[in-house]
Amino acid sequence: MSRRDWIAGAGIIAGTALTSAMAPAWAKSAARPSKPHDVGRKFFADGRVMPFAGNTIICHLPQQGEGSEAFRAMLDIYRQLPAMPFARKMTALPPSSYHMTVIGGANDKDRRRPLWPAGVPLDASMQACNDFVGDTLRAVTLGDDAAPYRMKVNLAEPAADEEPLTIRLLPADADTATKLYRLRRRLAERMGIGIESPDDYGFHMTMGYAIDWLTTSENQAFRATLAEWKAELARRAPVITFGAPEYCLLDDMFHFARQFYLR
Repeated sequence: MSRRDWIAGAGIIAGTALTSAMAPAWAKSAARPSKPHDVGRKFFADGRVMPFAGNTIICHLPQQGEGSEAFRAMLDIYRQLPAMPFARKMTALPPSSYHMTVIGGANDKDRRRPLWPAGVPLDASMQACNDFVGDTLRAVTLGDDAAPYRMKVNLAEPAADEEPLTIRLLPADADTATKLYRLRRRLAERMGIGIESPDDYGFHMTMGYAIDWLTTSENQAFRATLAEWKAELARRAPVITFGAPEYCLLDDMFHFARQFYLR
């Protein structure tokens, strides 16, 4: 086979893989689900928040003082959202909840390995799981992986199957990337949970969840508006600096109650 033929064949394979990767998750099944993934899991079909008890390690977005420009820019997005043609098909999260997830912990609806800590029985109470994870994390010393974490807005086009209103983030420098990915591996090992692709996790801040499928015109408006919002956020906050990770408990997606900082 000639090099030209090999390149042509590789292009076809890559194109097929790219098309598959860009296809919505539901396209791989016989039919699209009646509702987006988190309806019936985190939210009711009418947009009300559902119970979703669990624990997680996050960095809340600074809301006051130096370094809070990103929060103010996201507040402007929150203010504008209700007027958008796609808004009725999304539930906006309270601005007080805005955060970047470092690594998700356990939740009451995913009681299976490796999502549930290895040291906790699958039928244990959520409180027992929270206590186990908390005790485990209190013994962790971050050392070279400590904050600050410098991030920037990922301006790339969102994936075709991206449902929630999400601000994707990228490490702003190599030092932050090294610290965060190494920290994720360390924490996963200590908690006894498994994580997919530990070295290419997509850091993000979620502002809202889809509660119904967008029409073609609504999706076009959503993607165009999201691009504008991200560009404005990046302009106002070229670097978003997060402080120490927090061990948080949640009853639902509206509030993440800090228990302590990881230092």
